[in-house]
Amino acid sequence: MKNILFYSSDLMLSYTFIIYLQNKFNVTITTNIDDFKMIFSHTHSDIVIMDIEPSKAIEIICKDIHHIKSNIPIILTYVFNNRIKDFDESIRKYVRSIFYKPFDISEITNKLDSLALKET
Repeated sequence: MKNILFYSSDLMLSYTFIIYLQNKFNVTITTNIDDFKMIFSHTHSDIVIMDIEPSKAIEIICKDIHHIKSNIPIILTYVFNNRIKDFDESIRKYVRSIFYKPFDISEITNKLDSLALKET
């Protein structure tokens, strides 16, 4: 089974992901961004999902992940708005997919299935 590291400050969304994906993936969740960085640096992850609005700090985290292990797909989910348009554009070079809220979790699952097959 592939390992997914999932970050969201929304505990209910985290719970939804773990319930929805637990039969196909090993899912580690955290609601704390500092814990996310620590978990990533000390465990093996095949796919990273971050539910957070892009910012310079998040771009740096994605860039670091990409430089440490460029084959790890990063998926972001967030509510798009024009205020973050520049961050949205600049972070795309480090992430594999972006899903804007509200999203259909089955779309993300299909993407995860596709990524898991590619990485096999």
